[in-house]
Amino acid sequence: MTDIDRTPPDFGRVLTMGVALVAVFVAAYAGPSTVLLALAGVLSISIGILRGRRVAVTLGAGVLFVALLFAGVSGLSIPLTLFGIGATVLAWDVGENAIGLGEQLGRNAPTKRAQLVHAGGSVAVVALVGMLGYVVYLMAMTTNSLTALVLLLIGALVLTSVLRG
Repeated sequence: MTDIDRTPPDFGRVLTMGVALVAVFVAAYAGPSTVLLALAGVLSISIGILRGRRVAVTLGAGVLFVALLFAGVSGLSIPLTLFGIGATVLAWDVGENAIGLGEQLGRNAPTKRAQLVHAGGSVAVVALVGMLGYVVYLMAMTTNSLTALVLLLIGALVLTSVLRG
């Protein structure tokens, strides 16, 4: 009897790293210090996705998120900042899914289709929340900021509940 390799499937690894690198390219528009911070996040994500460690993927996504927030504060446009943050959330979600599939089914199980469906649903949710975030930003610039704050909180709750469910 052979042991099953419980690390994430190769397709999940590639998908996670590809999306994380998109976030790094977005961070590159803000300058070298932001890129270095973003690359540190991607390094942690890569270690986590290669070894099947959720903590490393989450830590790396957190560092990448902070890098993109720093990029936004440094003058990166709001749409690009939201796009980079969306890519970061997507990298975290796809990585978590790949780790879960590896734990449950093993690395060599045919999971490509399941991963694509999961990633597609996540892209739809992230895009919807990103658009909502941009609308809230526009509203805060032109109207009552209390309405914008309420909409932003609703968007955060929707994103959290959808990604956890």
